[in-house]
Amino acid sequence: MNEIRVSLPNLVLLLAVVGGGAFAAGRAAPASSPQPTIPTPAAAEREPSEEQEPGPLPPGHPPVDDLGSRDPSAIEPTGDPSDDAALEWKAPTRWELVANPSPMRLATYRIPRARGDVADAELSVTRAGGSAEANAERWIGQFDQAGQKMAQRSTRPVGSSEVSMVEVEGTYSGAMSKDGSPQPGWALLGAIVPMPGMPYFFKLTGPRRSVLAARSELGSLLDSLAPRQNRGI
Repeated sequence: MNEIRVSLPNLVLLLAVVGGGAFAAGRAAPASSPQPTIPTPAAAEREPSEEQEPGPLPPGHPPVDDLGSRDPSAIEPTGDPSDDAALEWKAPTRWELVANPSPMRLATYRIPRARGDVADAELSVTRAGGSAEANAERWIGQFDQAGQKMAQRSTRPVGSSEVSMVEVEGTYSGAMSKDGSPQPGWALLGAIVPMPGMPYFFKLTGPRRSVLAARSELGSLLDSLAPRQNRGI
């Protein structure tokens, strides 16, 4: 084997050439392997975030709100005059139409007290859901045990309908007095009128003599019930 002798100057030159070539090759090569490109989804394909506002609801879709916070028993009456199932009636002239203390009421009448009573009677008119049976039981349950045992239920023909009637006397807890105590010696005359959708409730309450004095007037009001005329409102 022939010996290869390289002088020191030539060795330094050789190393310089080789190092420069490696450096150039390193500059030319990529620093890392190329990563695959992931396409960004179009706006319509992106998942909605909590900050995004919901889009418009489709036609006919009910409003979206917090239904869980609603009281299911708290059903608003239908007071629209264009409602085909709405009723109208004629109240006795001595009854005074007053402001409704609750938006659930369609009408409230103050009935002058009978002689000897310390308070006026009142008729409330509402329209809500529930069966006649369930609502009659609720009315009766607003009195003490003695009153509940003596409660009377009957039906009364009004036009082509059978109206459910309720009569109760005793200590009434459905309306509290000024000092927060139940009212002894009170009475309730109630009428539940079946109608498509939701029935009407006519509830006459107050001191016993005042309520019984208005019994015939309530009967006249019920006999005057008629479908409400659409006056173009």
